[in-house]
Amino acid sequence: MAWCSLSVLAKCKITLFFFCSILYLSLSSALFAQEQEVATAGKAIMAQGEVEASSSEQARVLVRRSPVYAQDLVSTGQQSATQLRMIDGGLLSMQASSELSISDYQFDTQTQQGNINMSLLKGGLKTITGALQQKPDNYQLLTPVASIGVRGTHYEAELIDGDLYLAGWKGIIDIAVTAGTLGQQFSLGPNMAYKFAIVRADGSVEFLLQTPLAFSQGYSRDLYQQSSEQFADIEYALLPQVTERAMDTIYLAKLNSQKYINNERVSASWLPSEVSRQGTVIFDQVDQLSVASSLGAISDFSMSMSINFDSASIPTGNLAFSDQGGEWFAAFNGIINQQVLDLSVNFASHNNNLATGIVEGLLIDQSRGVLGNISLRELAGNGVEASGSFLLRQAKP
Repeated sequence: MAWCSLSVLAKCKITLFFFCSILYLSLSSALFAQEQEVATAGKAIMAQGEVEASSSEQARVLVRRSPVYAQDLVSTGQQSATQLRMIDGGLLSMQASSELSISDYQFDTQTQQGNINMSLLKGGLKTITGALQQKPDNYQLLTPVASIGVRGTHYEAELIDGDLYLAGWKGIIDIAVTAGTLGQQFSLGPNMAYKFAIVRADGSVEFLLQTPLAFSQGYSRDLYQQSSEQFADIEYALLPQVTERAMDTIYLAKLNSQKYINNERVSASWLPSEVSRQGTVIFDQVDQLSVASSLGAISDFSMSMSINFDSASIPTGNLAFSDQGGEWFAAFNGIINQQVLDLSVNFASHNNNLATGIVEGLLIDQSRGVLGNISLRELAGNGVEASGSFLLRQAKP
C-alpha cells in the first residue's frame, strides 16, 4: 500500500513538473515575443546584395520584410543597398558600404510621441522622417563629427574620408559639431541660409550654395558609378552597341530604381499617408517616369493597376513599354500592407523571350498616388534588362 502511494505521488510530481515546464516555456515565449514586438524598429522593404543586421554578436541576413530591432547594427556590403520602413512610417535608404547603429527607436501610435537615437558609423543614408512629432532631443542621428536633430524633414548624410556631407532637402535639420574644439551649431534647409554643408573631420564647417558632387544633384552616391569600367562589375553586362549617352541614361535609371523615395524630382514633396479610401480604384495615369533599358531609351510606357481598398488587395496590374529590342510586358497582383503595396510579378516577357522581375509600390498623397520602382530582366541571362521609377495616379474624371 505504501509503495502504491509513493508511485502515485511520484506520477503526480512528474505530471506537475511537466505542466510547470510547459507553462514556463509558454510564458517565456510570450514574454520573448512581447519583448521582440516592443523592440521592433522597422522592417526592410528592399535588401539588395549583402545586407545584415547584428545584435549581441549575432548576425542576421536581411531580406525583404525582415524585421529590424532597436540595438541592431545594420550594414550593407559593396554593391549593396537596403531600404527600411520604420515603425513611425519613416523611410530610410542606406547606400553601399554603410553602417547604421539603431540605439533606440520608440513610437506610440496613440500619442504620436517617441524617441529615436541612431548612429551613422560609415557610408551614407537618405531619409524622410515619419509621424513622430519631432521635438528637441527626441530625434538624434550621431556621426563621428556631428549630431543631427530634425524638425520634420527629408535629409541626406554621407561620410567621405572622415568628412560629413549634409543636405537638407526639406524641412530643417539642426547640426551640432562634436569634432574639434569650435563646437559650431547651425541649421540647414530650403528656408534657411544654406541647404548644403560639409563638416570636416577637424570640426570646421564649409557651407555650400550648390549641391555637393557627392549627392549628384539630388541622388546619393550609389553602388553604381558613371564609368564603363565599373559598369562591367554590375550583375548585368552592357552590350557593345550601347552608347555613352545610353550608359548615362541607364546609370540614372539604376539610381532611381535603387531608391523607393530618393528621386528628388519625383518624391521630395510626397510623404506616405494612412490608407483611408474605400472601394476599387483604377490607377492608370503615369504622372512621372524615369525608366531606361540596357538597350537604350524606352518609349510607349503604359501602366495600370486596380486597387481594392475594402479588401486591401491589388487584383490586377500590368505595365508595358518598348525599347530597341521589342516590347516589355509584366502582369502582377498583390496586397496592401499598411501603405506598402506587396506585389508579385506573375508573368513578364521581352519581345518573345520570357523575363522576370519585381514591381514595388508605396501609397502616397492620401492614397491617391502610387510611387514605385520596376526592375525587369530576360531569363536568358544575356544581360538585357530595364528598370526605373514611376509615379502613378488615378485618372482624372
